[in-house]
Amino acid sequence: MAAMVKGVEIECLPELVGYLKDQITKFGVNIRLGKKVDARVVEKIKPDAVILATGGVPVMPEIPGIDNRKVISGEKLHRKLRFYLGFLGPVALRRLTRFWLPIGKRVVVIGGAIQGCELAEFLVKRGRSVTIVDTGEVLGEGMIHHLRQQLILWFEQKGVTMMTGVKYEEITDEGLTLLTREGERKTIEADTIIPALPLAPNTALMESLEGKVPEIYAIGDCNQPRLIVDAIRDGLRTGLTI
Repeated sequence: MAAMVKGVEIECLPELVGYLKDQITKFGVNIRLGKKVDARVVEKIKPDAVILATGGVPVMPEIPGIDNRKVISGEKLHRKLRFYLGFLGPVALRRLTRFWLPIGKRVVVIGGAIQGCELAEFLVKRGRSVTIVDTGEVLGEGMIHHLRQQLILWFEQKGVTMMTGVKYEEITDEGLTLLTREGERKTIEADTIIPALPLAPNTALMESLEGKVPEIYAIGDCNQPRLIVDAIRDGLRTGLTI
């Protein structure tokens, strides 16, 4: 999914995934797919250590009208695209999204951190008129500094509206109503509204295992939602620790 949104020109994530698959197969890792894991499954295995890489969970902003038909959650959009990913792969699907997306022409992205900025870039390249809104004061949180600067400049050149320091009031059939930094009440008309807030760590399994196994480690977004390179570093450090 990340490769479909980000492209493969700078970071070829499918090749990275392929490399990691080859390595764990080469070194005899016992892989079991298609099975839900809970505390009972782990206790039955009786492991000396458990490493949790259960990722993050989507966060929906608490805005009156968030269940409006215009709102497409990142999770819902992910499910739709994932279905086609299984048949086409990220590169082909990325090309096809230039011709069709289940998203209107005027889009409001709620959240201006790395998730919202990357989504906005993806949508602008597919002919959407995009407005990014955020309660924080700075866009691009979580991005590498020079890439953030380049993207903000590109947004300005492409006519992307960027609004920081806002307060959300409500979502209606017309769009998103908010208070600007200056205190002006404004409605951003939109065909589609997409919340793209940073993930929250998925700690449910970890909490259910506390006190039941000798060692527990949380890595990646399960520990703290960050970048792919951070998740890989977590895995390396944890492996060395064990």
